[in-house]
Amino acid sequence: ERHPDLVVEVAHPKIIHESGAQILRHANLLSLRVTMATHPDGFRLEGPLAAAHSSGPRTVLYEGPVRGLCPLAPRNSNTMAAAALAAPSLGFDRVIGVLVADLSLTDMHVVDVELLGPPGPSGRSFAVHTHRENPAQPGAVTGSATVTAFWHSLLGCCQLTSRPGIHLC
Repeated sequence: ERHPDLVVEVAHPKIIHESGAQILRHANLLSLRVTMATHPDGFRLEGPLAAAHSSGPRTVLYEGPVRGLCPLAPRNSNTMAAAALAAPSLGFDRVIGVLVADLSLTDMHVVDVELLGPPGPSGRSFAVHTHRENPAQPGAVTGSATVTAFWHSLLGCCQLTSRPGIHLC
C-alpha cells in the first residue's frame, strides 16, 4: 500500500527473500535484458519466427521488447515474461528479450540476465549479470532441471511460517 520515492537495497538476504518482489516493483531500473539460447530444435516458434533459420553456428532470432516476443515464442519466453512482470518499472515494452539459436547447445538451455541501474555519483551504474545453464534433452523446450526446481519452490512455499501453504490467485 506504500509507494516509495526511493528504494535503497543494502538489506540482509532474509529481507530480500521476504520482500524482493515488492522492492523490484518500485526500483528505478534503467535496463533489463534476458537472453535465452538453445539449439534450434528446442524452439517452438510461431508467426514470422517459425520460418527463421540459423545462418551460422550462433544466430540471433529476435532482439527487442518482450511484448513482441511472447506471441512469437510462447513456449520459449516464460523467463523473459517473468522478468517483465518482476520489473514493472520497465514492463513488457522496456525489458529486452533476445532469442538465440546456438548449434553448440545440444544438451542445455542457457539464460543470461543483465540488469542495469541508474548511474551513481561517479557516473558508473549498478549492474547484475547472471548466467544459468539448464540441462535439456535434445529438442526439449523445457530444461530437465526445471521440474525439480519448480517442485522445490512449491515445497518451500509450504514451509513459510508467515503464510504456510500454497496460495493461488
